[in-house]
Amino acid sequence: MRNIRVQAESIQLSIYCNIICQTLQRHEKLSICKIVTFSYLIKQNRFLGGTIYTARNTQDVIYKGISLLSGDFEGFCNSVPYILKSLHLLISKGIVEFDNDILYLTTKQLELDSIYEESNFMKKVIEESKTMTDKQFMKEVTYNV
Repeated sequence: MRNIRVQAESIQLSIYCNIICQTLQRHEKLSICKIVTFSYLIKQNRFLGGTIYTARNTQDVIYKGISLLSGDFEGFCNSVPYILKSLHLLISKGIVEFDNDILYLTTKQLELDSIYEESNFMKKVIEESKTMTDKQFMKEVTYNV
């Protein structure tokens, strides 16, 4: 039974490491709280199918993106430890570095699995989130979860 838990955790860490690296590769740098939130949303979008929003949405994209967390408090909370362990693993291996709570890739030459690619809508949300302070962003996340 313990072996199955270790294997399941390894898979989760692998998934989140891939998502974090892809996101940082595409967006160059993001804060820790934003990468945690968006990693979860990208993974959920992959397994739960498409989203109700598209790249055509232009108004309030951050709020619409964060609203995808609505009603998923337990799932989000259960995933945070895996995301943080993945971040720790990536930082300890020197793949990701952080400065003043901002994460960035140290190398651009990673071979990443494209299974967890973010949608065009999510790309817009992430880019738009850069205009928000972390405090304001987390306030919205907390409100929606």
